[in-house]
Amino acid sequence: MHTQISCPRCGTPFMAELHQIIDAGQNPHLKQQLLAGQLNVAQCPKCGTGGMMTTAMLFHDPAYEMFLIYMPQEMNMGHDERERFIGDLTQRAMNAIPNEQRRAYMLQPQTIIRFETFIEKVLETEGVTKEMIDRQRKQAELLQTLAKSDLDVAKYLVKERMGEIDQVFFEMLQQTIDAVANSKDNAQLVRLTNIRAMLMTDTPAGRQVEKRQIAMHGFNMDAKKAGGLSPELLLKHVLANKADMTTVDQLAQVGQQALNYDFFHLLSHEIDESPNDAQLIALRDHLLAIFDKMQTQTKKLIDDANQMIQDILDAPDQAAAIQKLAPRIDDTFMYMLSSRTAAVDQQGNREEANALRNIYELIRKQAESQYPPEVVLINKLVEAESEAEQEVLFDKNEALLTPELLTVIEKLADDIEKSGQVETAVKLRVINNKIKARLNK
Repeated sequence: MHTQISCPRCGTPFMAELHQIIDAGQNPHLKQQLLAGQLNVAQCPKCGTGGMMTTAMLFHDPAYEMFLIYMPQEMNMGHDERERFIGDLTQRAMNAIPNEQRRAYMLQPQTIIRFETFIEKVLETEGVTKEMIDRQRKQAELLQTLAKSDLDVAKYLVKERMGEIDQVFFEMLQQTIDAVANSKDNAQLVRLTNIRAMLMTDTPAGRQVEKRQIAMHGFNMDAKKAGGLSPELLLKHVLANKADMTTVDQLAQVGQQALNYDFFHLLSHEIDESPNDAQLIALRDHLLAIFDKMQTQTKKLIDDANQMIQDILDAPDQAAAIQKLAPRIDDTFMYMLSSRTAAVDQQGNREEANALRNIYELIRKQAESQYPPEVVLINKLVEAESEAEQEVLFDKNEALLTPELLTVIEKLADDIEKSGQVETAVKLRVINNKIKARLNK
């Protein structure tokens, strides 16, 4: 769901996405976002200040019969209010679970007040031990110290604590650099970037990370030159990096659309050519396991999306059903909704096609009702079919045409262009130029 918050730094109100129920069985991606520190993170569109929002969260992992509720002390609830809130959150989570999958352990959730303990419990389901967590805590402390140190002090610390600098440390460092980049603290960004460059050359882990980055860059450049991915291209780079399974995993993840029957046919041919190469056989087994896992995850996501679409179609109040399912409506759901609409259209089933289009409109309207008026205006301007329609929107929303809006649109255009949506980015910049012209009158 979306909620309105105010920036603690500049006071600007804005809408942020908030998830209070994380069901690893239904939405595994939310669990990964939680563990990556990317869930319930908000960033002010005006000044760039960002951070994790303080909110209660329920975590459910049916595979481990884990049902936890994190209740931060900052919420300052009395005992009765707290119990009602926990009861409501538990009921909301159970309502989203089919009756036949509900279990007795869900009726007695474990309540946790420290976020660190909450995350440690969730990490247990990933096979992360307390020793691993303690090590990562020390790595985080080292990273914080390095972030405040000049380069000479940093080099001394790195020499003293070389054993703590590994792949995980570099991932933590990259997440910190990304967060600082978004906060627009240029001095800190330069300091962290210099530290990363030093670590790349002065530590074994850094040299390994650099080697992997070079491998991935080469793969991406070859794919760009070839006009896209292919099983042959993926196999070429997998074989070139077969001695490093971490790089192989990264290649498989980035090139998963080429990880198909043709790929495994080509790899099997390589094994036939070198039947005594145990490394190649182990490589095929490893990649088959990755492929099976991807297929299972994809099938579950598709099945869940199709079931949700059907539940909405069957609901007596579709708007209420969409509101209830809102936390689970994601890109996969929208893709399957679009695909199903196209399929029934092709079959000539106009009644179902119109019903599916109605679901799309209800979702769009509910989403827009949660957005700030500036975001709604930008969407309408992009979707406008003519310049005349845009001019009408400008006239009706004169009060929203501000220098701040220009900044938001420019940043949005940059982000969209980086994701490959060049046409939309161009459209946004044209809109920005029209707004500038109006403001300069």
